[in-house]
Amino acid sequence: MKISTTWWGWALGMAVALLAGGSGGTQAATRFWALQNVTLADGGTITGIFGYVNVSHTVSDWNIRMQGGSGQLPFTFVPGDSASSAGDIAISGGGFIHAFEFHANAATPAFRFLQLSVAHDLDGALTTQPLYLVDPVTGGRYSYDLPDRYVASGSLVLVPFPPPVGLVDVIEFYHAGFDHYVMSADPAEIDALDTGYFTGWARTGQQFQAYATGSSAGPTMNPVCRYYGLPSAGLDSHFYSASTVECWEVNEYFGTEWQIESDNVFQIDLPNATTGACPGGTIPVYRVFNHRPDANHRYTTRTVIRAQMEAAGWIREGYGPDATIMCATSF
Repeated sequence: MKISTTWWGWALGMAVALLAGGSGGTQAATRFWALQNVTLADGGTITGIFGYVNVSHTVSDWNIRMQGGSGQLPFTFVPGDSASSAGDIAISGGGFIHAFEFHANAATPAFRFLQLSVAHDLDGALTTQPLYLVDPVTGGRYSYDLPDRYVASGSLVLVPFPPPVGLVDVIEFYHAGFDHYVMSADPAEIDALDTGYFTGWARTGQQFQAYATGSSAGPTMNPVCRYYGLPSAGLDSHFYSASTVECWEVNEYFGTEWQIESDNVFQIDLPNATTGACPGGTIPVYRVFNHRPDANHRYTTRTVIRAQMEAAGWIREGYGPDATIMCATSF
């Protein structure tokens, strides 16, 4: 059984959060820019918002998502999984290119990057600017990840708010016939599981909180990918990870057995990769693996449940000595 995933976008709505700024003619310290109608030559789309700090001329608080295109994996750039840079490049004869880059997983095969550029500074004097399609200095095209995936259209539009912040409940279900666990933060999918549209599933009573897709909530937050293990491979199971490298590895090494459903079903904090410690205001989420050919994982915030699963032969997976895999909000 394949469980369909609702692709949440920016329809979650804007959070009520005002820009920092002064009064009268004083400009706001940070201005937020939305990517509008940005498409790639291969049919991919790029959506999202990022902040531009006028004083330091740096990028802040970004949540930018690429989907579709020529068979490439979807990817969401957020501060927890990527870095940003901004700079001005002089054009021969006068003027500047105002360039912005987002890059993730540097020095790994899972490296991803996005290049954008406009003609004028993002100080708010203009409320909309078309993206450069061809670099006026080099003559090259602005691309996402691969040279042939270049920006074909789109603009930046000034918006009054930063990316929204929203919490979701991640609900766990169990199928006794499969002895499998699955979790969901999608209300439509949860309803389908509750009402028997997908037969055999029942709530376990376990859940934790995470951030909704598209949220902006701090420098350690990451998107969670979800893969579906194909029944033809003897799986009929789901896998989740907040590590963008691990998400890439599943597709790279097991792509014939596991099919990506989403790069961002919800967003959550990652623990310290060495110590396993979670950021303040979050609690550990643990992952255990059934160590069977049908490859199912369970995710829980309770050490008692993890111990019960280990007693049944499941294996813990995670970071640090206590094997923490994610960090849920503690609200």
